[in-house]
This record gives sequence, C-alpha cells and structure tokens, in this order.
Amino acid sequence: MTRRYVVRLSAPAQEMAQEEIGKQIAFLARGIENIRFGEDGATLEFEAPAEAPDELADQARDLAQTVQRGLRSLERKVVYRSPTADRPRFCGGGVAAGVVALGPGQVALEGMPLRLFRYFDSAFEKFGEPWNARPVLTPTLIPSKVLAKCDYFRSFPNTVTFACHLPEDLPTINDFRSRHEHREELDDRALADMQTPEACLSPAVCYHVYHINQNQTVPAAGSAYGVCGRCFRYESSNMRDLRRLWDFTMRELVFLGSREWVLQQRQRSIEMMARFLEQHDLAGEIRTASDPFFIAPDAVAKTYFQLSSETKYEISLMLPDGERLAVGSHNHHSDFFGRAFNVGVEGGGAMHSVCVAFGLERWVFAFLAQHGDDPAAWPAAVRQAGA
Repeated sequence: MTRRYVVRLSAPAQEMAQEEIGKQIAFLARGIENIRFGEDGATLEFEAPAEAPDELADQARDLAQTVQRGLRSLERKVVYRSPTADRPRFCGGGVAAGVVALGPGQVALEGMPLRLFRYFDSAFEKFGEPWNARPVLTPTLIPSKVLAKCDYFRSFPNTVTFACHLPEDLPTINDFRSRHEHREELDDRALADMQTPEACLSPAVCYHVYHINQNQTVPAAGSAYGVCGRCFRYESSNMRDLRRLWDFTMRELVFLGSREWVLQQRQRSIEMMARFLEQHDLAGEIRTASDPFFIAPDAVAKTYFQLSSETKYEISLMLPDGERLAVGSHNHHSDFFGRAFNVGVEGGGAMHSVCVAFGLERWVFAFLAQHGDDPAAWPAAVRQAGA
C-alpha cells in the first residue's frame, strides 16, 4: 500500500529547480517513487509507503524551498542544440529484447542492445584518438581514503556502495557460516560482523587517474587518458531501466594540465560531440548542469556555483513525453583534484582537470528511444559499423 503526497510549493519551480529537487527527494525516505511536478511547477507530487510519516510532506516542501532559494533566477545555458531537437522523432521507448533486469539497478545485455552498447564503447574510445589518449584499465574497487580525498563522502554520501568483508577471525567466520547454512539471504546480524570498509565500489573512473598521478608533476603540454570501467551509484527509487542504474559502465576522456589547456580541450570535445550528435541524427542539447549534491548546508551553494560558472555541461538527449536523459558530461574540476592529490603542472601551479564522461547504457536507451529497435532504420554511421 502506498499513499500519495501533494505538496503545494511557495512559488512555482522552474525547470532547473525541478531537476535538482527530483535528484534528492527520493532520499527523504525509503520507497518514494513517481516523483513529478504539476504543469505549472507549483505542486510537487510523489508516492511513498503507507507507513511513511505525515511530516514527509513538510520535509519535501523544505527541500524544494532550499533548492529554489539557492538557484534563484539562474537560467540554463545551452551551448549546442542539434538540428533535430526542434522536431524530435521517437520510434521506440528505450527498451528492447536483450535488456534483462537482474536486480535493483542491475541489468544484463545480450543480442542487439549489447551490439549497440559495444558500438558506443568503441566510438567513445576513438573519441580520444586526436589526443593519443593513454589507455588505462582501472579496478572496480577504490580505497575509501581515496574517495574521501575526492570529497565524495561529504558531497554524495547517499550514493556510495561500500565493499565489506568478514574479519580474519575464526569464531566470527564460523558463526556467520552456521547462521547462513540454510538461509537464502543475509540475516540482520550480517552487517555487524563486517569490518569497517577499507574500499568502496568506484562511482567514477576518473578518480583512479588522479590517484595514479598523486604526488607527481604532469607535463606543461598536458596529459590525456582514456578510461573505461564499471561504476556504482545507489540512487534509491530513482533507479529504473537503463536510464539510471546502480551498476553501470562509464567511459571517460580525462585531461590533466594547466587551466587554459584543459579548458581548450573541453571546448574541442564539445565541438566534436556536436558533430557526433549530428552524424547520429540524435535530438538533444549540450547545456549547463550540476551534480546531485546531497542535502547539506553547502549543497545548494555548490549547485549554484556549478551552474553559474559553467563548470559542467551535460549531453542531454530527448525522450518521449518531454523527458530528458543526461548521457554524458564535460566537467571542469578547476584545480580541486590537483590540490587534493598534490599534482602539479610543469612550470608551476596545481593541476587542473577536465573529464569528458559517457554513460554507455544511457546512450543505448536514448538511441533506442529515438531510433527504435530495427537496425535497418538506424543512421548510416551505426549501420556501417555493423552494430
């Protein structure tokens, strides 16, 4: 049983505020789903389990008010809009045979969706060729100390997936084994048996690149890395089909160097992405965006800074019913990771960084939504590659 909440806001929420509120509202309580706004943005609606407290509506209203107050009258900047964005066509719903749900935010791909996934993976690996990007294979695990350096526990604690294990202690291991000998799931004592996590499942592959370069100096001419790996972000009830997974694949192009150099490379990559969208007849935009900073005293300030200073551009593709899907991003981190990992640039100054990231499963979903699941009707660039 669920109950429906309708929250009237003190002022209508504009598009950017709706997006930021939607990212965070699911974490107010377990089981929140079907988050939506009224057509005029003046009401926020969602469903929650019947036992959810009455004060959930007040908490949602407070969250919305905080976000709206922080964003004020800030408007999104669009730096590129594809030719088909004014008349998008949708030949599918983003789903297809071969996408198999295995658990919350966990899918397996086979058949045509897998071929399409491999096409995008190959295409974005080639994206780094103009820079001779250095390929790197990264681990799935990331040390918790490294993730702390990245400010992840303060900015996104709600999405972290911790890697736990039993201690090297015979009585504890034997007790755990005997309790689970005939069980088909973990008991409620399992977590208490575990060690404090010394590692987490990596939420972004670029973090490994900064760790690799810790206490080093990058060339004045800059460095480029091509990285691909599994990433993990727990997103509660926001997880649904290929659009938002707990366990997903990210390919990144990471630039390390001076501020001027990394921003030049970001601009070049944005121009390349504009051509890519045109070649693939995809309706979408490249526009300012922000990360989903968790509710905290400085969360809205961080969001406002990202949007107003244009440190993050998302690749936003159109979906049916007026929805959007961010399938990638171009992010300038300033010298944050250079200072955090003590990485300098030859000739002086802390390293600046830019990462160009692609969520591969999201590309598959958006492509299928716009072009359908019949390969014969796909754009020539994909057909000629044999996807």
